[in-house]
Amino acid sequence: MNKNIQTILDMLESNTFQKGVLLDILKSYGEGIALMPIKLFANQKILRTRKNEDDVFGYIHELSYPPKEYARTDRASIGGKPMFYASIFTKEVEKSHAYPRIISALETIPLLRAKGTSGQNLITQSVWMIDEEVHAYSFPLSSQYKRACSEINMLNSDWDKVLKNKYSEDSIDFFSFIGDLMAKPNESCLYEITATSIDFILEHFDFDGVLYPSVQAEGQGMNICIKPDVVDSKISFAGAATEVIVRNGDNSQIHILGNTHMITKDSFEWVLTNDGKMFLQQIGLLAPSFQNTPIVIRAESLM
Repeated sequence: MNKNIQTILDMLESNTFQKGVLLDILKSYGEGIALMPIKLFANQKILRTRKNEDDVFGYIHELSYPPKEYARTDRASIGGKPMFYASIFTKEVEKSHAYPRIISALETIPLLRAKGTSGQNLITQSVWMIDEEVHAYSFPLSSQYKRACSEINMLNSDWDKVLKNKYSEDSIDFFSFIGDLMAKPNESCLYEITATSIDFILEHFDFDGVLYPSVQAEGQGMNICIKPDVVDSKISFAGAATEVIVRNGDNSQIHILGNTHMITKDSFEWVLTNDGKMFLQQIGLLAPSFQNTPIVIRAESLM
């Protein structure tokens, strides 16, 4: 077995992350890190989900990447370094208007993944437009995804036919292993390993972000994690919806309550949909007489 792979397996086995050891491994490959360059083109849409805590959001920056003090270590980002997580509209998800919302929500909302439970969560899903090409990369993609979307198969085909020949066997083995880790649920120090590897590559190579398949959707969707400065310069807010997830056992539904209406360049209010009015009537917060009346809601900070 590749000795570098064994070193990482030992870390996972003992739940002892050794950052310096991993960085030395990454540095040892120099410019020969086995990667797949991927472009997101202008006018392509991406979708981001945030869970509401106490109120509706009222500003665009609240829906973007988090402040530095709230940035935690996750699959593709290390603590203290904010990144913008979003889902891509793949061919499969574009076949259904609901599917992109479900894929994105699965990544963010534990309620959707908790089998046999019941409850409700208020979430906000925002659409963002690529204004200028985003240059991302992916590790060699794992074959472990049970519902691999066509994009995974296409990228794997390009890898086998063209890109694979550019790298050493050692590099292919190790970064394919990292790609396999990207396909697994978090355990031990797995996130520290994947996040540090991604951060190192973004720091030393000219990429805007990293692309990887959705673990929660078993490969049916694709996610991207983008650097904040790239979000600020190459991506723009295109609108958002406040929604409620209703889970009853193994059945889940997502109802759109309201859509954004811009007030200023960075602030917005929410215009209730008919679904939103009906939902508020059901929980006793809106009288039936308001069903045909336009209703606008603003965040408390805007009142």
